[in-house]
Amino acid sequence: MSEQVIYQSPMMYRLLRDGDGLLIEVVVGGIAMSAVRVRLSADEADEYEREGSRASDRLASAIMADPRFGGRAYPAPD
Repeated sequence: MSEQVIYQSPMMYRLLRDGDGLLIEVVVGGIAMSAVRVRLSADEADEYEREGSRASDRLASAIMADPRFGGRAYPAPD
């Protein structure tokens, strides 16, 4: 599956497009940092299309605050 980076944020996240839609990859943690991914829901993708990085910044901040993100997050590939 081919992924395309569509936005790289200085907030330590990036937004990706793959064949199934949009993903956000966020660096989380304190001392032991790692990256997790969350597939955007249709509503989240619509928010990004309307608001751009303001919407993805809010989403990334929510994921940083709760790295499991309600069970939706999974480890980013190395």
